Amino acid sequence: MHLPTLSRPLPAIALSALVLLLVGCGGGENGPSSETADVPYQVGASVSDSTVALVVSSGYGADTLSAARYQQQVRMSMKRQAPSQQSEDQMQETHRQLIRGFARQHALRGEATAQGVEADPTQVNARLEKLKQRYESEEQFQKQLARNNMTVDSVRSLLADQFRQQQLQRQMAENYEEPSSEEVSSYSEENRRIRAQHILIKAGENAPESEVDSARQAASALVDSAQMDNVDFAELARRHSQGPSAQKGGDLGFFTRDRMVDEFADAAYALSDSGDVAPEPVRTRFGFHVIRLTNAGEPMDTTKARKQMAKERRQQAVEDQINALLEDVTVRPNPNIVDAGLRE
Repeated sequence: MHLPTLSRPLPAIALSALVLLLVGCGGGENGPSSETADVPYQVGASVSDSTVALVVSSGYGADTLSAARYQQQVRMSMKRQAPSQQSEDQMQETHRQLIRGFARQHALRGEATAQGVEADPTQVNARLEKLKQRYESEEQFQKQLARNNMTVDSVRSLLADQFRQQQLQRQMAENYEEPSSEEVSSYSEENRRIRAQHILIKAGENAPESEVDSARQAASALVDSAQMDNVDFAELARRHSQGPSAQKGGDLGFFTRDRMVDEFADAAYALSDSGDVAPEPVRTRFGFHVIRLTNAGEPMDTTKARKQMAKERRQQAVEDQINALLEDVTVRPNPNIVDAGLRE
């Protein structure tokens, strides 16, 4: 995890963001999504103390997150989300990410201490000075510290802790398996850039069944039309597509697999020759797509593919080792404060 980039015009937010990242934020991770929370840690008995949001414990000891700090983190997390995203399910997801972040910090901090990982005081002091420069004066910096119930020493301690965790994760990243030539070749093919057109008939995830059936039938008829000889797919798209690319004849340009939702990518990459049309409409959360491949693309350069695979494997090695540490962590939430759908 990297320290946040701090914005000069917003010094108060800068320190709050630092606190959020260093004392419990999940750092953008994808948390568990099921209602019963398929989490890597154990869920223990609930906490009843109204001043406490979470207690996490393991062989490394125990850490407590106060209700005030936790609620501050929730507010800051929700500010980043559009109002349309602030559903009950999304709120629970936000809580689960914050819990995971706090448990993750606990595990990394404990393991770094167990392995004797040290922070370089020079780096810590340099980072502290860089943070202080975001404020107009020492007095303003001290006032903001006071608002966050912090001192210069506590910030220095947090920064040192963060450097230790970063060093530990760099060590973890080296525990990965180099890809074989065959794996690199397969990866190069799977991650080639292709080009396609599509026609979208909208049908939202929660659309009535009658609307879904109507959209499916319309898309199926367009598949039949698109597969006919000498049919101008671009004209079909301009006339029938309900997507933003309609005026461009449905052209999506070149893209890689990761740029599209899974269902669309799977169907597009299953086509082998330019001009091929997917035999069935493809359902995604946006509706039904009629997909035509216009350029089968070229495999990714193998040197680039090997570097990308190594990067992904390093990241996965870190996550696997952190998840292994989290298996020995027990989380005890206060259900009156933490609405994450967790059950003991």
